[in-house]
Amino acid sequence: MSIHTKIQQAAHKNEQLLRGLEETDSAPSQLKQQNAYVADLDAQIKQTTKRVDELKPKSKVELKEHEKYRDSHFRRFAHKASGKKERFEEKAAKEEKEYFDAIQEQKSAEDELDYLKQLRAEAETRKQEIATEAKRHDTLQSELDELYNSIFAGHTPEFPDEDRKEEACTAAHTHVQEQTQRLERERHILFLLGQTSSKLSLARKHLDSAYGMSQFDMFGGGTMSSMQKRNYLERAESAIQQVRMLQQQLKQVAPEIPALGQLNIAMGSIWSDVVFDNIFTDMQMHDQIKNSMMQVERAGNTCGDLIRQREQEEKKVQDEVRQAKDKLQTARMELQTAREDAFRRVLAGNADAGGGGGDAPPPPGYASQGQDEYAPPAGPPPGYSG
Repeated sequence: MSIHTKIQQAAHKNEQLLRGLEETDSAPSQLKQQNAYVADLDAQIKQTTKRVDELKPKSKVELKEHEKYRDSHFRRFAHKASGKKERFEEKAAKEEKEYFDAIQEQKSAEDELDYLKQLRAEAETRKQEIATEAKRHDTLQSELDELYNSIFAGHTPEFPDEDRKEEACTAAHTHVQEQTQRLERERHILFLLGQTSSKLSLARKHLDSAYGMSQFDMFGGGTMSSMQKRNYLERAESAIQQVRMLQQQLKQVAPEIPALGQLNIAMGSIWSDVVFDNIFTDMQMHDQIKNSMMQVERAGNTCGDLIRQREQEEKKVQDEVRQAKDKLQTARMELQTAREDAFRRVLAGNADAGGGGGDAPPPPGYASQGQDEYAPPAGPPPGYSG
């Protein structure tokens, strides 16, 4: 079977393979980015799980100390009898504070772990989707390579134009992969910034609720309002802890992105909120919550600015990817044209050195056994009679 016939028979399959490759060109870079993201989440889950496991025994110890003072009527009586009732109340409040602090620290770590596991599950689902496309891309590429190798394999110095076009196609493909990887990086950055913005909004919501309870507390809300206020503040702190975790992820992916600034949630204390609860401590706590709200609001504005900047960057890289894919498509078409042209020249008898001309047929009068033997023409030369 001639090379030209092979090309004609393979033309339809070649077109299908090229179209499929164009559709899946971004999959390998996407999979590489997603694998790195999943690995980073796995490392953070392992680290956070270890921290939770370390905090649980600490919380149990603090609970025992807290219960010892809370339930010890004899200790209370002994301190009262010795005139040290205030000392007993101080110790009880101290143990209660340490217990609640330990519980909050454990709860924040557990919330962070749950959130990491949620992100891990979502990332794994996305990874499987991308892996399917990447596998399809690899299969199509293998089929295309096999098709080309079956027709036109290896370096062909006799067809330098084909070699140049092949090198240009390879360079264009590498450029597409590089630009696509940049695009996936920008999209991942936007994803992390979006998650950060969401958690900041959640923290602000809880702080608003805490601020409202703080106002109520200043006007005689009592112990219940103080505890409710602390509950909202603990939720805000948990959300901010997740923001810090997302910031660490961003730092790994894009160290050039600036930090969001100081983020400290006013937590107050059992001592000031319950034991010595008065208008002055309430006002002080009110101001601290307001300061936390301002910090979160500034961080939210900064995050919003960053999202808008990275959206512009993503759009720019999208255009560059589109241009790179257009160049790759052109390079592939030119390579195919060069190969078909080389095959046509082979069939036309111009197979040496990229079309320099092959062995021409012998001129009339040459014997078929070779050019060294001469056979005179039959009959007398022109102008001579027989």
